[in-house]
This record gives sequence, C-alpha cells and structure tokens, in this order.
Amino acid sequence: MSENPVQNFNDLLERLDALTEDAQAGPVDPVIVDYLRATRERVVLLRERVAQGRRAAERYETEGEARLVIRGEAIQVAVRDRSETGFGLVADEPVATEAYARLDIDSQYRQEIFEGLVTYCRGEEGRYRIGFDIVSSLRIG
Repeated sequence: MSENPVQNFNDLLERLDALTEDAQAGPVDPVIVDYLRATRERVVLLRERVAQGRRAAERYETEGEARLVIRGEAIQVAVRDRSETGFGLVADEPVATEAYARLDIDSQYRQEIFEGLVTYCRGEEGRYRIGFDIVSSLRIG
C-alpha cells in the first residue's frame, strides 16, 4: 500500500501531468512521453463516458486488410472494428501483448499508418482477436 494514495480525480490528473513532465525531462523516448499524454486524455474521456454509461470511445464495425508490424516482422490481419483510440484486429497467429507495433492500412486512394500498443491477444474461433491501442497516426494521400 502506498504511503501517498491518490486522493481524488484531480489529484490523479496532477500526478499524471507531473509524471509526463518528469519523463519528458529525462532520457525517456518521446514516443512514450506522447503515450503518457494520450493516457491522460483517455482517462478524462473515460471518466466522462463511464458517467454516461458508455465505452471510452465508440466502436464502429468495419472490414479491411492490414499489416501489423512488430519488431520488423509483418503479419496479415483483418480489421474488424475501430474507434478513435484503437482497432480490433483478427490474425491467424498470436502476437505478444504489450508489444509496440505499427499498423499499415492501404486503400486505393491513401495509406494509413498507426503506431501503438498491442493491448490484448486471445483465441477466438480458431484465430486470434487482437486489441491495438493507437499512440500516433499518419495518413498519406
């Protein structure tokens, strides 16, 4: 048990802000600092949505093919749903959770590249359902 527990929601946000500032001032990779900033924003959004009885971000069903690249190795995935904070993917093989990855989605008119974190991977009907949490994105075209 911590000697200094979080007292309330504003205290939590202040501590996240301080952690982000300290990480940015130190030798922490800027991508991780960006993830800390995004985490703070999602915590605020989650609090609002939970109060309304809703998910952190609306999930929309979609279909498409993409490549999930982890440590330089690409695997084909099917995109099943997406939200403003991430994707639901399906693959033929499992992937490591907590792995930093890139998701490449090509279409006829543009390419989307997302960087993020694999948040879960579990077996589902002979394939693997993967949660991908977006840290940053780039759209080309």
